Amino acid sequence: MHTDFSVAITGDSIIRVRLSLCEEDRFRSLIKVVRDADVAYTQLELPVHDYEGPELYPAAEGGHNWGRAPRYVVEELKWAGFDIVSTASNHSLDYSYGGLYSTWEALKEANMPYAGTGMNLAEAREPAYLETPKGRVALISMCSSFVRWSRAGEARRDVKGRPGVNPLRFYHRVDPDTMESLKQLAVKLGWWVEHYDNVWLFDQPGTQNTIYKFVVRDEPGVITVADEEDVEGNLRSIRFARRQADYVLVHLHSHDFHPEKGLSVPPDFIPPFARASIDAGADVFIAQGSHAPLRGIEVYRGKPIFYDLGDFIASNAVHTPRLPSEFYFRTGYNYYNPDIRRWEATAADAYDALKAYDATSIVNPPGGVRTAPVGKASIAAVCTFGEGRNLTELKVYPATYLEEPISQRGIPIMANAEMAKKIIEYVGELSAVYGTNVTFKDGIGLVRL
Repeated sequence: MHTDFSVAITGDSIIRVRLSLCEEDRFRSLIKVVRDADVAYTQLELPVHDYEGPELYPAAEGGHNWGRAPRYVVEELKWAGFDIVSTASNHSLDYSYGGLYSTWEALKEANMPYAGTGMNLAEAREPAYLETPKGRVALISMCSSFVRWSRAGEARRDVKGRPGVNPLRFYHRVDPDTMESLKQLAVKLGWWVEHYDNVWLFDQPGTQNTIYKFVVRDEPGVITVADEEDVEGNLRSIRFARRQADYVLVHLHSHDFHPEKGLSVPPDFIPPFARASIDAGADVFIAQGSHAPLRGIEVYRGKPIFYDLGDFIASNAVHTPRLPSEFYFRTGYNYYNPDIRRWEATAADAYDALKAYDATSIVNPPGGVRTAPVGKASIAAVCTFGEGRNLTELKVYPATYLEEPISQRGIPIMANAEMAKKIIEYVGELSAVYGTNVTFKDGIGLVRL
Protein backbone atom coordinates (compact mmCIF):
# COMPACT_ATOMS: atom_id res chain seq x y z
CA MET A 1 0.00 0.00 0.00
CA HIS A 2 1.20 3.53 -0.78
CA THR A 3 2.48 5.50 2.20
CA ASP A 4 0.95 8.82 1.16
CA PHE A 5 -2.84 9.16 0.90
CA SER A 6 -4.88 12.38 0.84
CA VAL A 7 -8.60 12.83 1.51
CA ALA A 8 -10.49 16.06 0.78
CA ILE A 9 -13.39 16.59 3.20
CA THR A 10 -16.25 19.09 2.84
CA GLY A 11 -19.56 19.71 4.59
CA ASP A 12 -23.02 19.91 2.97
CA SER A 13 -23.51 20.09 -0.75
CA ILE A 14 -26.89 21.79 -1.01
CA ILE A 15 -26.62 21.80 -4.77
CA ARG A 16 -29.16 22.84 -7.40
CA VAL A 17 -26.82 24.51 -9.92
CA ARG A 18 -24.41 23.44 -12.65
CA LEU A 19 -20.93 23.82 -11.19
CA SER A 20 -19.24 23.04 -14.50
CA LEU A 21 -20.48 26.29 -16.07
CA CYS A 22 -18.77 28.47 -13.47
CA GLU A 23 -15.48 29.95 -14.70
CA GLU A 24 -14.70 32.10 -11.66
CA ASP A 25 -10.97 31.72 -10.91
CA ARG A 26 -11.44 31.38 -7.14
CA PHE A 27 -13.99 28.62 -7.68
CA ARG A 28 -11.66 26.76 -10.03
CA SER A 29 -8.84 27.08 -7.47
CA LEU A 30 -11.02 25.55 -4.78
CA ILE A 31 -12.16 22.73 -7.05
CA LYS A 32 -8.52 21.98 -7.86
CA VAL A 33 -7.99 21.28 -4.15
CA VAL A 34 -10.83 18.73 -4.28
CA ARG A 35 -9.61 17.12 -7.50
CA ASP A 36 -5.98 16.91 -6.43
CA ALA A 37 -6.81 14.71 -3.42
CA ASP A 38 -6.68 10.95 -3.80
CA VAL A 39 -10.29 10.79 -2.57
CA ALA A 40 -12.86 13.56 -2.14
CA TYR A 41 -15.95 13.32 0.05
CA THR A 42 -19.07 15.49 0.44
CA GLN A 43 -22.53 15.22 1.99
CA LEU A 44 -25.29 15.08 -0.65
CA GLU A 45 -27.87 17.04 1.29
CA LEU A 46 -30.91 16.82 -1.01
CA PRO A 47 -32.93 14.02 -2.57
CA VAL A 48 -32.35 13.86 -6.32
CA HIS A 49 -35.34 13.70 -8.66
CA ASP A 50 -37.22 15.54 -11.39
CA TYR A 51 -40.66 15.30 -9.71
CA GLU A 52 -41.46 12.04 -11.49
CA GLY A 53 -41.28 8.39 -10.56
CA PRO A 54 -43.10 5.65 -8.64
CA GLU A 55 -43.96 6.43 -4.99
CA LEU A 56 -42.59 9.96 -5.40
CA TYR A 57 -44.79 12.25 -3.32
CA PRO A 58 -43.97 15.16 -1.02
CA ALA A 59 -43.91 13.80 2.51
CA ALA A 60 -46.43 15.17 5.00
CA GLU A 61 -43.46 16.36 7.05
CA GLY A 62 -40.30 17.67 5.40
CA GLY A 63 -36.94 18.23 7.06
CA HIS A 64 -37.54 21.95 7.85
CA ASN A 65 -38.43 22.45 4.18
CA TRP A 66 -38.82 20.09 1.25
CA GLY A 67 -35.43 19.82 -0.40
CA ARG A 68 -34.88 18.60 -3.94
CA ALA A 69 -32.05 18.65 -6.48
CA PRO A 70 -32.22 17.98 -10.23
CA ARG A 71 -30.81 14.63 -11.32
CA TYR A 72 -27.91 16.30 -13.12
CA VAL A 73 -26.29 17.37 -9.83
CA VAL A 74 -24.70 13.95 -9.31
CA GLU A 75 -22.71 14.33 -12.53
CA GLU A 76 -21.82 17.87 -11.48
CA LEU A 77 -20.39 16.57 -8.19
CA LYS A 78 -18.36 14.01 -10.13
CA TRP A 79 -17.11 16.77 -12.45
CA ALA A 80 -16.00 18.71 -9.35
CA GLY A 81 -13.91 15.75 -8.26
CA PHE A 82 -16.04 14.11 -5.58
CA ASP A 83 -15.76 10.32 -5.36
CA ILE A 84 -18.04 9.23 -2.49
CA VAL A 85 -21.02 10.81 -0.71
CA SER A 86 -23.19 10.42 2.36
CA THR A 87 -26.98 10.52 1.95
CA ALA A 88 -28.26 10.46 5.55
CA SER A 89 -29.91 13.78 6.40
CA ASN A 90 -33.14 15.36 7.56
CA HIS A 91 -34.03 15.82 3.85
CA SER A 92 -33.44 12.22 2.71
CA LEU A 93 -37.16 11.40 2.56
CA ASP A 94 -38.62 14.85 1.81
CA TYR A 95 -40.26 13.24 -1.23
CA SER A 96 -41.09 9.94 0.44
CA TYR A 97 -39.65 6.60 -0.59
CA GLY A 98 -39.86 7.50 -4.29
CA GLY A 99 -37.50 10.45 -3.78
CA LEU A 100 -35.11 8.16 -1.91
CA TYR A 101 -35.20 5.53 -4.66
CA SER A 102 -34.62 8.19 -7.32
CA THR A 103 -31.54 9.42 -5.43
CA TRP A 104 -30.10 5.92 -5.28
CA GLU A 105 -30.78 5.38 -8.98
CA ALA A 106 -28.98 8.60 -9.96
CA LEU A 107 -25.97 7.76 -7.78
CA LYS A 108 -25.75 4.21 -9.11
CA GLU A 109 -25.98 5.41 -12.72
CA ALA A 110 -23.05 7.73 -12.03
CA ASN A 111 -21.09 4.96 -10.25
CA MET A 112 -20.93 7.11 -7.11
CA PRO A 113 -20.73 5.08 -3.87
CA TYR A 114 -23.02 6.32 -1.08
CA ALA A 115 -23.82 5.44 2.51
CA GLY A 116 -26.39 6.39 5.13
CA THR A 117 -29.69 5.23 3.63
CA GLY A 118 -31.00 1.82 2.63
CA MET A 119 -33.98 -0.47 2.15
CA ASN A 120 -33.79 -1.40 5.83
CA LEU A 121 -31.66 -0.60 8.87
CA ALA A 122 -28.95 -3.13 8.01
CA GLU A 123 -28.49 -1.62 4.53
CA ALA A 124 -28.61 1.96 5.80
CA ARG A 125 -25.98 1.20 8.42
CA GLU A 126 -23.54 -0.80 6.30
CA PRO A 127 -20.37 0.78 4.88
CA ALA A 128 -20.02 1.94 1.30
CA TYR A 129 -16.69 1.20 -0.36
CA LEU A 130 -14.59 3.08 -2.90
CA GLU A 131 -11.73 1.34 -4.65
CA THR A 132 -8.66 3.50 -5.46
CA PRO A 133 -5.13 2.71 -6.70
CA LYS A 134 -3.87 3.58 -3.21
CA GLY A 135 -6.36 1.57 -1.19
CA ARG A 136 -10.00 0.93 -0.35
CA VAL A 137 -12.00 3.63 1.43
CA ALA A 138 -15.08 2.87 3.54
CA LEU A 139 -17.82 5.33 4.53
CA ILE A 140 -20.43 4.93 7.28
CA SER A 141 -23.07 7.66 7.40
CA MET A 142 -25.81 8.42 9.94
CA CYS A 143 -28.18 11.16 11.08
CA SER A 144 -29.41 12.46 14.45
CA SER A 145 -31.90 15.05 13.09
CA PHE A 146 -34.81 13.55 11.14
CA VAL A 147 -38.58 13.26 11.06
CA ARG A 148 -39.20 10.06 12.94
CA TRP A 149 -40.95 8.06 10.25
CA SER A 150 -37.87 8.43 8.00
CA ARG A 151 -35.73 6.25 10.28
CA ALA A 152 -34.80 2.94 8.64
CA GLY A 153 -36.39 -0.11 10.27
CA GLU A 154 -34.83 -3.45 11.04
CA ALA A 155 -36.02 -6.52 9.14
CA ARG A 156 -37.40 -9.57 10.94
CA ARG A 157 -37.91 -13.08 9.70
CA ASP A 158 -41.62 -12.39 9.28
CA VAL A 159 -41.80 -8.64 8.47
CA LYS A 160 -39.88 -6.50 6.02
CA GLY A 161 -37.63 -3.71 7.21
CA ARG A 162 -38.39 -0.09 6.39
CA PRO A 163 -36.42 2.13 3.96
CA GLY A 164 -34.85 5.21 5.47
CA VAL A 165 -31.86 6.81 7.16
CA ASN A 166 -29.33 5.26 9.49
CA PRO A 167 -30.16 6.86 12.86
CA LEU A 168 -28.11 8.04 15.78
CA ARG A 169 -30.89 8.93 18.18
CA PHE A 170 -30.32 10.71 21.48
CA TYR A 171 -32.19 11.48 24.68
CA HIS A 172 -31.88 13.88 27.61
CA ARG A 173 -30.53 13.31 31.09
CA VAL A 174 -32.07 15.90 33.42
CA ASP A 175 -31.86 16.83 37.09
CA PRO A 176 -34.84 16.14 39.41
CA ASP A 177 -36.11 19.75 39.35
CA THR A 178 -36.19 19.81 35.56
CA MET A 179 -37.92 16.45 35.54
CA GLU A 180 -40.60 17.75 37.90
CA SER A 181 -41.18 20.77 35.63
CA LEU A 182 -41.49 18.48 32.60
CA LYS A 183 -44.04 16.29 34.37
CA GLN A 184 -46.16 19.26 35.37
CA LEU A 185 -46.08 20.63 31.83
CA ALA A 186 -47.01 17.23 30.39
CA VAL A 187 -50.04 17.02 32.68
CA LYS A 188 -51.19 20.51 31.62
CA LEU A 189 -50.81 19.62 27.94
CA GLY A 190 -52.60 16.29 28.27
CA TRP A 191 -49.61 14.24 27.18
CA TRP A 192 -49.29 10.53 27.79
CA VAL A 193 -46.66 9.90 30.49
CA GLU A 194 -44.98 6.56 31.26
CA HIS A 195 -42.39 5.84 33.92
CA TYR A 196 -40.06 2.99 34.85
CA ASP A 197 -37.02 3.16 37.15
CA ASN A 198 -35.59 6.66 36.53
CA VAL A 199 -36.77 6.80 32.89
CA TRP A 200 -39.71 8.98 31.82
CA LEU A 201 -41.43 8.77 28.41
CA PHE A 202 -43.67 11.53 27.01
CA ASP A 203 -45.87 11.53 23.92
CA GLN A 204 -49.26 12.59 22.63
CA PRO A 205 -52.10 10.12 23.25
CA GLY A 206 -52.50 7.76 20.33
CA THR A 207 -48.90 8.16 19.16
CA GLN A 208 -47.12 6.00 21.69
CA ASN A 209 -44.41 5.08 19.18
CA THR A 210 -43.32 8.75 18.96
CA ILE A 211 -41.66 9.02 22.35
CA TYR A 212 -39.59 11.72 24.00
CA LYS A 213 -37.28 10.06 26.50
CA PHE A 214 -35.83 11.67 29.64
CA VAL A 215 -33.62 10.03 32.27
CA VAL A 216 -33.22 11.52 35.73
CA ARG A 217 -29.65 12.09 36.91
CA ASP A 218 -28.28 13.30 40.26
CA GLU A 219 -26.11 16.10 38.83
CA PRO A 220 -27.68 19.51 38.14
CA GLY A 221 -28.39 20.58 34.57
CA VAL A 222 -29.40 18.92 31.32
CA ILE A 223 -27.22 16.91 28.90
CA THR A 224 -27.90 14.91 25.75
CA VAL A 225 -26.80 11.28 25.46
CA ALA A 226 -26.63 9.15 22.33
CA ASP A 227 -29.00 6.19 22.22
CA GLU A 228 -27.00 3.18 23.37
CA GLU A 229 -28.51 0.81 20.80
CA ASP A 230 -27.71 3.13 17.88
CA VAL A 231 -24.22 3.76 19.24
CA GLU A 232 -23.41 0.07 19.39
CA GLY A 233 -24.96 -0.63 15.97
CA ASN A 234 -22.92 2.07 14.29
CA LEU A 235 -19.71 1.21 16.13
CA ARG A 236 -20.21 -2.36 14.95
CA SER A 237 -20.32 -1.12 11.34
CA ILE A 238 -17.15 0.92 11.91
CA ARG A 239 -15.33 -2.07 13.38
CA PHE A 240 -16.44 -4.18 10.41
CA ALA A 241 -15.27 -1.52 7.94
CA ARG A 242 -11.91 -1.32 9.72
CA ARG A 243 -11.35 -5.00 8.86
CA GLN A 244 -12.37 -4.53 5.21
CA ALA A 245 -10.87 -1.18 4.18
CA ASP A 246 -7.58 0.72 4.29
CA TYR A 247 -9.21 4.00 5.37
CA VAL A 248 -12.53 4.55 7.16
CA LEU A 249 -14.61 7.74 7.06
CA VAL A 250 -17.52 8.22 9.47
CA HIS A 251 -20.19 10.87 8.90
CA LEU A 252 -22.93 12.28 11.16
CA HIS A 253 -25.55 14.74 9.93
CA SER A 254 -26.83 16.75 12.89
CA HIS A 255 -28.68 20.04 13.35
CA ASP A 256 -28.35 19.82 17.11
CA PHE A 257 -26.33 22.29 19.17
CA HIS A 258 -25.27 22.98 22.73
CA PRO A 259 -28.19 24.77 24.45
CA GLU A 260 -25.94 26.83 26.74
CA LYS A 261 -22.85 27.40 24.59
CA GLY A 262 -24.67 28.09 21.34
CA LEU A 263 -24.83 26.97 17.74
CA SER A 264 -21.05 26.94 17.20
CA VAL A 265 -20.61 24.18 19.81
CA PRO A 266 -21.80 20.58 19.23
CA PRO A 267 -24.30 19.03 21.65
CA ASP A 268 -23.02 16.88 24.49
CA PHE A 269 -23.58 13.55 22.77
CA ILE A 270 -21.46 14.17 19.65
CA PRO A 271 -17.85 14.50 20.98
CA PRO A 272 -17.95 11.21 22.98
CA PHE A 273 -19.43 9.37 20.02
CA ALA A 274 -16.86 10.89 17.64
CA ARG A 275 -14.02 9.71 19.87
CA ALA A 276 -15.62 6.28 20.25
CA SER A 277 -15.77 6.08 16.44
CA ILE A 278 -12.03 6.76 16.25
CA ASP A 279 -11.44 4.11 18.93
CA ALA A 280 -13.48 1.66 16.84
CA GLY A 281 -11.32 2.25 13.77
CA ALA A 282 -12.37 5.47 12.00
CA ASP A 283 -9.62 7.53 10.37
CA VAL A 284 -11.77 10.66 9.95
CA PHE A 285 -14.97 11.69 11.73
CA ILE A 286 -17.15 14.27 9.94
CA ALA A 287 -20.06 15.96 11.71
CA GLN A 288 -22.02 18.51 9.69
CA GLY A 289 -25.49 19.94 9.19
CA SER A 290 -25.74 22.62 11.89
CA HIS A 291 -25.60 25.55 9.43
CA ALA A 292 -23.75 27.38 12.21
CA PRO A 293 -21.62 27.93 10.09
CA LEU A 294 -18.37 26.30 11.23
CA ARG A 295 -17.36 24.47 14.37
CA GLY A 296 -14.02 23.38 15.76
CA ILE A 297 -11.57 20.65 14.80
CA GLU A 298 -10.22 18.07 17.24
CA VAL A 299 -7.28 15.73 16.66
CA TYR A 300 -7.92 12.67 18.79
CA ARG A 301 -5.36 9.86 18.92
CA GLY A 302 -3.82 11.29 15.76
CA LYS A 303 -7.13 11.28 13.82
CA PRO A 304 -9.15 14.37 12.79
CA ILE A 305 -12.66 15.10 14.05
CA PHE A 306 -14.51 17.86 12.20
CA TYR A 307 -17.45 19.11 14.26
CA ASP A 308 -18.82 21.05 11.25
CA LEU A 309 -17.09 22.36 8.14
CA GLY A 310 -20.09 24.49 7.10
CA ASP A 311 -22.11 24.34 3.90
CA PHE A 312 -19.71 23.72 1.02
CA ILE A 313 -22.30 24.38 -1.71
CA ALA A 314 -25.18 26.61 -0.55
CA SER A 315 -27.60 27.04 -3.45
CA ASN A 316 -30.50 26.63 -1.02
CA ALA A 317 -33.29 28.48 -2.80
CA VAL A 318 -31.85 28.58 -6.32
CA HIS A 319 -33.73 26.87 -9.16
CA THR A 320 -36.62 25.49 -7.12
CA PRO A 321 -39.54 25.52 -9.57
CA ARG A 322 -42.04 23.67 -7.36
CA LEU A 323 -42.81 23.22 -3.67
CA PRO A 324 -45.47 21.10 -1.96
CA SER A 325 -48.59 22.78 -0.59
CA GLU A 326 -47.47 22.34 3.03
CA PHE A 327 -44.56 24.72 2.41
CA TYR A 328 -46.99 27.56 1.66
CA PHE A 329 -48.90 26.94 4.87
CA ARG A 330 -45.90 27.24 7.16
CA THR A 331 -46.34 29.51 10.15
CA GLY A 332 -45.34 33.03 9.22
CA TYR A 333 -45.94 32.89 5.48
CA ASN A 334 -48.34 35.82 5.68
CA TYR A 335 -45.77 37.74 7.69
CA TYR A 336 -44.01 38.44 4.40
CA ASN A 337 -46.83 39.50 2.11
CA PRO A 338 -50.45 39.03 3.18
CA ASP A 339 -51.66 40.25 -0.22
CA ILE A 340 -50.35 37.16 -2.02
CA ARG A 341 -52.82 34.36 -1.52
CA ARG A 342 -51.16 31.04 -0.84
CA TRP A 343 -52.68 29.27 -3.80
CA GLU A 344 -51.43 32.00 -6.16
CA ALA A 345 -47.90 32.18 -4.72
CA THR A 346 -44.82 30.88 -6.49
CA ALA A 347 -41.87 28.97 -5.05
CA ALA A 348 -39.87 32.22 -5.10
CA ASP A 349 -42.58 33.95 -3.04
CA ALA A 350 -42.53 31.11 -0.52
CA TYR A 351 -38.74 31.19 -0.10
CA ASP A 352 -38.76 34.97 0.31
CA ALA A 353 -41.42 34.59 3.00
CA LEU A 354 -39.41 31.90 4.78
CA LYS A 355 -36.24 34.01 4.80
CA ALA A 356 -38.10 37.07 6.10
CA TYR A 357 -39.82 35.04 8.80
CA ASP A 358 -36.68 33.20 9.95
CA ALA A 359 -34.72 36.46 10.09
CA THR A 360 -37.07 37.92 12.72
CA SER A 361 -38.76 35.03 14.48
CA ILE A 362 -36.10 32.53 15.62
CA VAL A 363 -35.58 32.79 19.38
CA ASN A 364 -33.46 29.68 19.83
CA PRO A 365 -30.74 29.26 18.66
CA PRO A 366 -29.87 32.92 19.26
CA GLY A 367 -29.42 34.72 15.96
CA GLY A 368 -30.92 31.85 13.98
CA VAL A 369 -28.98 29.64 11.59
CA ARG A 370 -26.09 30.44 9.25
CA THR A 371 -24.79 33.21 11.48
CA ALA A 372 -21.19 33.61 12.65
CA PRO A 373 -18.76 36.46 13.31
CA VAL A 374 -17.18 35.80 9.90
CA GLY A 375 -20.48 35.75 7.99
CA LYS A 376 -21.27 33.12 5.38
CA ALA A 377 -18.30 30.80 5.13
CA SER A 378 -17.15 27.20 5.05
CA ILE A 379 -13.92 25.22 4.94
CA ALA A 380 -12.58 22.34 2.90
CA ALA A 381 -10.00 20.18 4.64
CA VAL A 382 -7.32 17.94 3.12
CA CYS A 383 -6.08 15.16 5.40
CA THR A 384 -2.86 13.45 4.37
CA PHE A 385 -2.00 10.06 5.85
CA GLY A 386 1.39 8.44 5.83
CA GLU A 387 2.72 5.04 6.78
CA GLY A 388 0.53 3.14 9.21
CA ARG A 389 -2.47 5.40 8.46
CA ASN A 390 -0.89 8.14 10.57
CA LEU A 391 -2.11 11.67 9.92
CA THR A 392 0.92 13.63 8.67
CA GLU A 393 -0.68 16.86 7.43
CA LEU A 394 -4.01 18.68 7.78
CA LYS A 395 -4.70 21.74 5.64
CA VAL A 396 -7.82 23.90 5.93
CA TYR A 397 -8.99 25.94 2.93
CA PRO A 398 -11.35 28.86 3.75
CA ALA A 399 -14.24 29.54 1.37
CA THR A 400 -17.12 31.94 0.81
CA TYR A 401 -19.81 32.01 -1.91
CA LEU A 402 -20.78 33.64 -5.17
CA GLU A 403 -23.89 35.83 -4.93
CA GLU A 404 -24.19 36.74 -8.62
CA PRO A 405 -25.32 35.72 -11.12
CA ILE A 406 -28.42 34.13 -9.63
CA SER A 407 -27.78 30.94 -11.59
CA GLN A 408 -24.48 30.50 -9.69
CA ARG A 409 -25.47 31.79 -6.27
CA GLY A 410 -24.12 29.61 -3.48
CA ILE A 411 -21.20 28.18 -5.47
CA PRO A 412 -18.12 28.13 -3.20
CA ILE A 413 -15.03 30.20 -3.93
CA MET A 414 -11.69 30.62 -2.20
CA ALA A 415 -11.93 33.43 0.35
CA ASN A 416 -9.92 36.56 -0.36
CA ALA A 417 -6.90 37.30 1.84
CA GLU A 418 -8.73 39.35 4.46
CA MET A 419 -11.70 36.99 4.73
CA ALA A 420 -9.45 33.91 4.72
CA LYS A 421 -7.57 35.17 7.74
CA LYS A 422 -10.82 35.86 9.62
CA ILE A 423 -12.20 32.40 8.84
CA ILE A 424 -9.05 30.55 9.88
CA GLU A 425 -8.70 32.59 13.08
CA TYR A 426 -12.34 31.84 13.92
CA VAL A 427 -11.86 28.11 13.28
CA GLY A 428 -8.75 28.33 15.45
CA GLU A 429 -10.72 29.83 18.33
CA LEU A 430 -13.37 27.11 18.07
CA SER A 431 -10.68 24.39 17.86
CA ALA A 432 -8.58 25.62 20.79
CA VAL A 433 -11.05 24.16 23.32
CA TYR A 434 -10.10 20.71 21.97
CA GLY A 435 -6.39 21.45 22.29
CA THR A 436 -6.05 21.95 18.52
CA ASN A 437 -3.75 24.65 17.16
CA VAL A 438 -4.72 26.11 13.77
CA THR A 439 -2.35 28.68 12.26
CA PHE A 440 -2.86 30.93 9.23
CA LYS A 441 -0.21 30.76 6.54
CA ASP A 442 -0.25 31.60 2.83
CA GLY A 443 -4.03 32.00 2.74
CA ILE A 444 -4.94 28.66 4.39
CA GLY A 445 -5.03 27.06 7.82
CA LEU A 446 -2.48 24.52 9.05
CA VAL A 447 -3.31 22.23 11.94
CA ARG A 448 -0.31 21.54 14.13
CA LEU A 449 0.04 17.80 14.67
